[in-house]
Amino acid sequence: MYVTTVGEFRAIAGDIVVIPVGVPHASHGGACSIVSHLYLPSDHAAVKGISGPFCIRNSRATLPAEMLDAIGSHDPCPRRLTRPARCAALTEMVSCDDLAIRTIAARQGRSTDGFIRLFKREVGMTPAAYRLALRLASARSRLKRGDTVADVAYAGSFCDQSHLGRLFRRAYGATPAAYRSAFAD
Repeated sequence: MYVTTVGEFRAIAGDIVVIPVGVPHASHGGACSIVSHLYLPSDHAAVKGISGPFCIRNSRATLPAEMLDAIGSHDPCPRRLTRPARCAALTEMVSCDDLAIRTIAARQGRSTDGFIRLFKREVGMTPAAYRLALRLASARSRLKRGDTVADVAYAGSFCDQSHLGRLFRRAYGATPAAYRSAFAD
């Protein structure tokens, strides 16, 4: 199951879940789930112009080329959810790491727990999970540029390299060093 800012997507064997660059998401797989991740730049022909997440049911694609063909030839469903303005406003408030959640909640006239529940209902994850997703996305971007793992851990305010490594591997299925070396010249 994938939780995104526009809803949940439950995938079974043969399905392809497409989540565009910049859309925060969380993956909740079961003990028997097997997932392949394929990360593409936003200007790749197969994903260019895709603005929101969606699921392609029963694609039967197993190879990356087959997945790209399925995504590129998919006719987006007109019933696809759009990102509501309220969700955008909430994520904008929480994106600023300088403010504590309790401060943001107080400014909205809500209790901290009430704000967290509202955020999770609207966005699909807690404010803390959203902030972590942003930090990990920034780390991924910096690693892709070739920054050292130590510099990325420091810039992302991770406790140390191993903290970044544990969270990065859980989110992306690869160590930061392996991800960085995949983009080395």
